[in-house]
Amino acid sequence: MADADVQSKSMAAPEVATTEVVIVGAGPTGLMAAALLARCGVKFRILDKSETAAHESRAFGVQAKSLELFLSMGLAETVMDKGLVAAGVQIFVDGKQAAELNLDDIGHTDTPYSFILMVPQSEIEAILLEDVKRHGIEVERGIEITTFEQSAKGVVLHGLDKSGEAFDIEASYLIGADGAHSVVRHILGLSFEGAPYPQNFLLADCKIEWPYDYDHVKIFLRGRNMAVFMPLRGKDIGRIIAIEPAVTDMNAPIEEQGSSELPFNEVQRAFAAVSGVDVRLYDPIWTSRYRVHHRAVNTYHQGRVFVAGDAAHIHSPAGGQGMNTGLQDAANLAWKLALVLKGHARDRLLDTYQTERWPVGQKVLKTTDRLFGNMTVQSERATKIRNFLVPIVFGLLTKSRWVRAKAFHFASQLGIRYDVNDYLLNSAPQPVPLGFASSPVGAGRRAPDAAIAHDISVFDLIKNYHFHVLALSRQALDRDEIDTLSTQLASLPKSIGLPLETHIITHSLIGRDPRLHRAESSDVFEAYRVPHARPQALFLIRPDGYIAFHAESLAIEALRDFLTTRFAEFG
Repeated sequence: MADADVQSKSMAAPEVATTEVVIVGAGPTGLMAAALLARCGVKFRILDKSETAAHESRAFGVQAKSLELFLSMGLAETVMDKGLVAAGVQIFVDGKQAAELNLDDIGHTDTPYSFILMVPQSEIEAILLEDVKRHGIEVERGIEITTFEQSAKGVVLHGLDKSGEAFDIEASYLIGADGAHSVVRHILGLSFEGAPYPQNFLLADCKIEWPYDYDHVKIFLRGRNMAVFMPLRGKDIGRIIAIEPAVTDMNAPIEEQGSSELPFNEVQRAFAAVSGVDVRLYDPIWTSRYRVHHRAVNTYHQGRVFVAGDAAHIHSPAGGQGMNTGLQDAANLAWKLALVLKGHARDRLLDTYQTERWPVGQKVLKTTDRLFGNMTVQSERATKIRNFLVPIVFGLLTKSRWVRAKAFHFASQLGIRYDVNDYLLNSAPQPVPLGFASSPVGAGRRAPDAAIAHDISVFDLIKNYHFHVLALSRQALDRDEIDTLSTQLASLPKSIGLPLETHIITHSLIGRDPRLHRAESSDVFEAYRVPHARPQALFLIRPDGYIAFHAESLAIEALRDFLTTRFAEFG
């Protein structure tokens, strides 16, 4: 009888654990989702197939919008400590310098991070992993997801732990952040349309000895060949990329087109041939030969399952967009999941993850594809045209601050905007943009930074992945007006699912007052397009740093209606 009991127990279905969200994948996207969900008070588990954290990475650039997100999380200084600010970009054609773009005056004043920070992806993962641990969460490693099914009530995942034991997890939602070979995407049956590029990438993180400096990005062009030097830690370590024009099997499945081991002397030989300089590479930390694809899913969201980061979109490293796009995917999704789980928003809020982020992924894909294609042309005639145009284009960037700002606006991801939807409202029609510099600040656009006083800026206020209300008055307010406005803001519903903080920014007729931030110049009003003719405005800033509500007056009642109809408690 005892033997039968043992056999019955061994054949029983695995015990089902429950949680609110399961994150599959502990790369930068999955870890960012975990860090933000933890801040929102959501219960989750994060699983990864690998038994150890990554110690190498292809991504290296952290863009301004991502640094703004890290600032909101209290992690920006930690990221900055690990990074190197790139001084500029130099392009060499056939061994001779043809163009240079210095980045000390990028042309942007609405962000604290008007530069490109070089930080290996592995360092970003380590920072986020430590942050997640501080919230009491450990990544569960050596976990293989075999399948899952979803219903109106949730998602049930089936898998194997590192000992080979079967397990089940029941969750309300699932995030697939498990990379280019995503199991979650495969089980969902999402299309992943696109193709590989014909080139092979030879990559090494190593020391380099040569006659050039160590703080500029350097691009070397020679015929159909291309090589890149990325400064990571001065003379201590740099990222070397050599691109081979050889075409391999273009019909091989994506699983067969990942990275493979690479003899270090091949990188040395390829890089020296393209750069045309006496160069010695040594002390490699990591080498790899890999293929690059441009692919994207047809939808980021199917029922209760979402895909993000490389599971949703992969593209060339041109412009340093990949990791940053994944981080912003996570930032867009986490607060929405939190509100729905807490009963403060209807399920349709989750549909805006698709409507907002899918177009961004498509634009990044098309732009990086075009940029990479232009720089890696294959015909002799095309290379001559490229070599002729490169100095002209970079010369224009060097001479025109406006052009530099526009280019940085895209590369930094500061220019991302979302089309108005049910959760993005302008209480008055927005004017048609008259160009880059005059683009209006309204719902769906990123909230810019601006100085308020000598010791405080907007970004000092809108922290902690919360909702924030900015009440701006260019018109100076007296004591009675401040009393009234403070009372009105205090009466806004605070129980909307996530913390709501309110801030009055104004010129004051009574000196300093603890209820407001006294504007010492017009900078903040200029940045938020509050002119003398319409001297007051109201903004609701989402946790991810985008404007959810905008009124060209202190329309407190309109904002109250927006909050209560979108984020009230729903049964």
